Amino acid sequence: MRAIIAAFMVAALAPATIQDLRADDAISKTNYYAAYYDGHYGPIVDGYWGRHGKYFWFKDQRESWHQDDGSHFQRNAANGFTLIHGSGAARSH
Repeated sequence: MRAIIAAFMVAALAPATIQDLRADDAISKTNYYAAYYDGHYGPIVDGYWGRHGKYFWFKDQRESWHQDDGSHFQRNAANGFTLIHGSGAARSH
């Protein structure tokens, strides 16, 4: 489990540049765990797309899930956003 968390955190912190992204790098609506993240909340441990299209995330396993306000996680590649992969373990929505 620690290896998964460490890998997720490294992926969340890896810088993305516009050269790394292609216009067709969009995340399917059936992929519930991948997102492009701008790093606003700092390193996160896990995340997933909820049924209503909002991204839920948490930084520490002692926390509850937080809902993004709609601007820090997205399904489309963009400059300043890094591709991350969550697991949705213990999902709440």
